[in-house]
Amino acid sequence: MKSQPLASAATVKLTLTLQKAAVPRFFPLLGEGFLAKGPGGETVEGFLQKAAGISPAYLNDRVQTVFLDGKALDDLKTATVGDGATLALSAAMPGLAGAMLRRGGFYAAMRRQISHEAGGPAAAGQEITVTLKLFNLVARDAGPRLLANGILIPAGQLKDFIERQGHWIWAGCIAAEVDGKPMETGQVPGVLSGSGQVILVVKAG
Repeated sequence: MKSQPLASAATVKLTLTLQKAAVPRFFPLLGEGFLAKGPGGETVEGFLQKAAGISPAYLNDRVQTVFLDGKALDDLKTATVGDGATLALSAAMPGLAGAMLRRGGFYAAMRRQISHEAGGPAAAGQEITVTLKLFNLVARDAGPRLLANGILIPAGQLKDFIERQGHWIWAGCIAAEVDGKPMETGQVPGVLSGSGQVILVVKAG
């Protein structure tokens, strides 16, 4: 049976049940970026906690580098995030580059031109959409929970990711469902051939 592509602007739920060891194969998606929806008018710290469940304690202890719209960010408690922004989070990175970009580090003053300054407040009370990118240890720590709860991602981006991985991406896949209906893994790319969005759930079986 030939799978039908998504209608324009449609949102479907793709649920993949994998063997536990296979779940990390989808972690690279977190680095490519997924969509996080949350309240406007929040600081970066507040938005990450409410939209992605990343606690202030974790941000303080483990997240060493944060980029907001491509610029290094030092103070997560004062900078606000607006609709359409891109947030990238990383644990400690090696070498001088890592030291230069580390939040509140010794070299922070030396990168003033590439640092993000706290802006004015975003519109409060309205839902905003932010592209969130998680790298290295942050992706490994937060990945299983985020994927099990479901991440929102453009269908075309997910289709491209799956096709780039090849058939091995399905090794260890126990079951695949689209909107609750069982589907063969080979049919999944065809379903994603559209301009909509996908709620991707990846869980260990």
